[in-house]
Amino acid sequence: MSIIKKDTIYTSLKIVYSVCLASSPIWGTGVLLATLMMNDSGRFKERFQMGCLYSFLATPIALTYTIFRIQKGDRRPLIALLPLIPVGSYIACFFAFWKDEKKQ
Repeated sequence: MSIIKKDTIYTSLKIVYSVCLASSPIWGTGVLLATLMMNDSGRFKERFQMGCLYSFLATPIALTYTIFRIQKGDRRPLIALLPLIPVGSYIACFFAFWKDEKKQ
């Protein structure tokens, strides 16, 4: 018997994801600014910038879908962890942008 019930975990995730979605205009402004200013560094690597932009745009969609599915009673771990995919891909593209060496 587990100490924490599954319903408690999914309710907590729903609250955390709702707060993230509601505050997305605040954190989203900084992330969008950082993403759009990547090429101002003189490193014209649009493939990583576009990857970051697509991941940034997919995050609120994934959050909304996950909140909706949890509210409807879907208790699959894949649904609960879905918002981590665009966040992880944004971080991966961001680090790939800065670690990529310019070929001459």
